[in-house]
Amino acid sequence: MAPKGNRGESADRPDAPSGVVNELLMAGLELGQVLERGLRARAGLTVNQFNVLRVIAGRESSTAHAVDLIRVLGMSSAHATTVLSQLEERGLLERHESATDRRRRAIHLTEQGRETLRSALPLLGDLEERLATVLGDPAQRARLRAELREARLALRHGITAQEWDDCVGP
Repeated sequence: MAPKGNRGESADRPDAPSGVVNELLMAGLELGQVLERGLRARAGLTVNQFNVLRVIAGRESSTAHAVDLIRVLGMSSAHATTVLSQLEERGLLERHESATDRRRRAIHLTEQGRETLRSALPLLGDLEERLATVLGDPAQRARLRAELREARLALRHGITAQEWDDCVGP
């Protein structure tokens, strides 16, 4: 998954950002772009819509609410409402008034929403396999995974509680 041209290459440009944070951001952006193209082609979803479906599916045993999306995905209330409306219009989820709190609406995937998510989830495995092909050696992949995890956890210690509050993915 080499970038096209010199995009993302900072070794030849002294003014280009460098460092671990930059590399992690660039890797995340590039993986996100590849995932977005695959999601649009396979399921007609954006990455945000895909992640919303994943969060809701992860809470099916209980009840999902818009606040879950705001906290877990770092979405604004307005953006969460927009994405929920898009998915509801497509018949992928339903929102119902809460029996205990009229200000909150319970969110559930429809069968079509569960099927759309099931069809889209393999894209994550596909990306993992593509990365494994590039990296080759299983020991090298295991080291990279361990180092990335270590870096991610170390970043948590370097970020204040307010900056990090509920900043986790689905």
